[in-house]
Amino acid sequence: MTNSRVALLTGGGALLAAWLSSAAGVAPSTVRSDLPSGVAMTPAQAVTPASAPLDLTREVARLASRLEDAPRPRQPARNPFTLSSRMETSTTSKPAPLPPPAATPAVVERVAAAGPVVALVGIGAERTSYGRRRTAILSAEGHVVLAHIGDEVLGRFQVRAITDDAVDLIDLRDDTPLRLELP
Repeated sequence: MTNSRVALLTGGGALLAAWLSSAAGVAPSTVRSDLPSGVAMTPAQAVTPASAPLDLTREVARLASRLEDAPRPRQPARNPFTLSSRMETSTTSKPAPLPPPAATPAVVERVAAAGPVVALVGIGAERTSYGRRRTAILSAEGHVVLAHIGDEVLGRFQVRAITDDAVDLIDLRDDTPLRLELP
């Protein structure tokens, strides 16, 4: 910080402190326009007791008349904060019938027979004294499984090989190979 900047900040701070301290010691005065200049009015003379109830009554009447003329809010058609049955509308229309689904039963049976779904999420590698050791990060039935070569996954699959972008599994039930690749 340069000397000129320090002097500028110090001077500005001193001016601000002087201004705030001078404003704190002055009491506000109420000046009426119908009084001669230089004559201040005391707070007790500001409102006469006789005119205050008249003004208040007049203001209440004015606001009441405005309230009567104001438009009323309409009832909303639905309230998202209540849990009740839907109101029946007067015009109910029947939806058009949907065409039957085009799925074939053979595809559905194959998906159901496939069993647990295993997906490759990632592959990790670490350096050991024997070289690089890879770890397959698998997602199986909603769980994350960290598997190395030779490990069993879900009691059904065994990890045979892990490469940089794929994992080779074998199904222990029928010895079918399964290759999972990174997306």
